[in-house]
Amino acid sequence: MKNIIPLIVAVILGLVAVFAVSRTIAGKDESKEQKVEVVAATRMLEAGENLSDGFIYARSVAVSSLPKQHVKWNNRSMIIGQKLLHSVAKGDYVLLSDVGGVTLSKGNIIGDGEWGVPVSFSDNTLVKMLQPGDEIAIVGTYKLQETVKKGKDVDAGTDVVQRTVTTVIFPRVRILELTPSGVLLSLPPQQALALTAIQQQADLFPLLRKTNDTKAMNRKDGGIYESSTLTELATGLNHIEIPAVPSEIKE
Repeated sequence: MKNIIPLIVAVILGLVAVFAVSRTIAGKDESKEQKVEVVAATRMLEAGENLSDGFIYARSVAVSSLPKQHVKWNNRSMIIGQKLLHSVAKGDYVLLSDVGGVTLSKGNIIGDGEWGVPVSFSDNTLVKMLQPGDEIAIVGTYKLQETVKKGKDVDAGTDVVQRTVTTVIFPRVRILELTPSGVLLSLPPQQALALTAIQQQADLFPLLRKTNDTKAMNRKDGGIYESSTLTELATGLNHIEIPAVPSEIKE
């Protein structure tokens, strides 16, 4: 009996240690995630109230948990003085969809140090289903020119070969607003400049992403598509023969 008590104590202390270590590790993982300050309500806000500085505060939120149509704290001036369309509970986010006065300047929704870029797409089918706050990937189809040798000889001449390729331009961007011909994005200056030039040289297409998904963030994850891709897909497959008379459906 005397030997059992120390054993039980040792097991309990071991479990406590494991729990403490797991909490510490979890805390470290959470602290590593990037956070953003967004606008939240200091008290219960009723529909019809006009927002003032005393009604809101900066709430720190992990990037992976950002709600659609959130308002960054640095951009709070865009909603001050605006009338609420819906009630907002104390501590909840104040979203763009909660605020009236849609006639706000477009410049107020651009991120700090970023530029607004209107983007047009070659196929607007998906754009018609999108809304502000949605996240998309942008892929582009364009032509590449390469100089290749005509043969293996040193004196062999060269030819210019043109290839059509499709690849990821931006793996994730958030839509600020829909435009008659596409969407409005907010990007750092260099990316905004690049996208402005790229859409003059490539056919762009939007692909819908899950909101706040932090996976597949490297544009290289998408790879590159060209005509040889279809050829490689067919390699090793057997030819399919369709009979003149289709087989009967068995019940």
